[in-house]
Amino acid sequence: MNNFDPQNNNNYEFPQLDNVENSEQISPEKRKKYQKLFLILLSVGLVLGAIVSVGIVKLMNHFGLTDKTPQFERIQN
Repeated sequence: MNNFDPQNNNNYEFPQLDNVENSEQISPEKRKKYQKLFLILLSVGLVLGAIVSVGIVKLMNHFGLTDKTPQFERIQN
């Protein structure tokens, strides 16, 4: 089936929309399990992001990338 066929444009069905209708039928136990998994993944991501950002700031300070540049010397040259 060619998706760009203008004559067959009205007959295309979207199979991914069927999953939206079925998502309302998820059992409460599975919904709690998915919510718990989501919160765990979110918290792990936030903790890892905080650790990486602190490490990047320490590396930038170590290599002097956060120091001010001498602007007055640049203007005179």
